[in-house]
Amino acid sequence: MTPSGLRIDQSLDIRGTESPAGYQQAVEKLRAMDENDVLELYMDEGEPLTTIPFGLRAEGHELLVSEPANRGVRLLVRKRSLLA
Repeated sequence: MTPSGLRIDQSLDIRGTESPAGYQQAVEKLRAMDENDVLELYMDEGEPLTTIPFGLRAEGHELLVSEPANRGVRLLVRKRSLLA
């Protein structure tokens, strides 16, 4: 379920992927997307949940939703560029 009016443009499941490989996959997926597109990202709890969202925010992306999912966490991330 997504917040009203929110369109998901791409989905990526990195559950079971070791860091930093999971983070790199998320960054590559976002780089291939258009500005303001939304990525649905599934990840494991624990270390990935503490490092990946931090890294994505540091790159300028916007975290819209963070919620429990079957076997992990679901994030919705809006692609943003630090340089407009």
